[in-house]
Amino acid sequence: MAKAKSGAVWEDREVLFDLPFAYLKLRAGEKIFDRIEPIEDTKGNSGTKGRMVVTNLRIIWHSLSSPRINLSIGLNCILSTSTKVVNSGLRGTTQALYVLAAYKTNRYEFIFTNLSPNCVRHYTSVTGVHKAYAASRMYRDLKLRGAIIHGKQLRMLPQEKICLHEHSIWNLSSDSGNLGTLVVTNVRVVWYAEINDAFNVSMPYITIESVSSRSPSVIPSLAKPLCSSCVPHPGATFSDSELTLERGFDPF
Repeated sequence: MAKAKSGAVWEDREVLFDLPFAYLKLRAGEKIFDRIEPIEDTKGNSGTKGRMVVTNLRIIWHSLSSPRINLSIGLNCILSTSTKVVNSGLRGTTQALYVLAAYKTNRYEFIFTNLSPNCVRHYTSVTGVHKAYAASRMYRDLKLRGAIIHGKQLRMLPQEKICLHEHSIWNLSSDSGNLGTLVVTNVRVVWYAEINDAFNVSMPYITIESVSSRSPSVIPSLAKPLCSSCVPHPGATFSDSELTLERGFDPF
């Protein structure tokens, strides 16, 4: 498995099974919201006691007796959560947490049973964290042509602060470009066109893999290579998953 713990964030965007122990460790910025046991993975490992760990990026379950039996469900992959009456190998007929998830072209069904009588903490923790995750996508997801500008002003997110507001910035694609405004905040980088502010892009820092300077023409530019898994579609402003921003004044 060639995943890097310090590279692009994958934990919330993949469904994986039987991971090496190193990939169950929390990455930088990942926080645990709840740790619950004993939990049975009723569909995949019926009769096995395990531990559920709910973080701000994923749901982790692993067997208590054999941690190499584990799974990681990214919160971005979860389609729905509900309760379901199931036949548990350890508790018999009982109500369990049902999670429907999708990754690539596959769909997955997970059933988690809390082996502690009358305890629904695993359900409330998972649904609460997933709801909060879904409501905060603008902090993580790259957005093209979104409703982020009103009256030539950026619609601010909670606790967002503007660090730089620069006019006359070109957004280049191949041999053409559009003149606009660049807004740098503590959360993301935003650019929007001067003529039509609906032509815009919002890039949270978590989607930016690296930042470098380059000179494709007479004037200096700033190129931002983006994590390929974070680019929603090859829009007009993108070429080879790269957005290029240039100053439209004061050439060197």
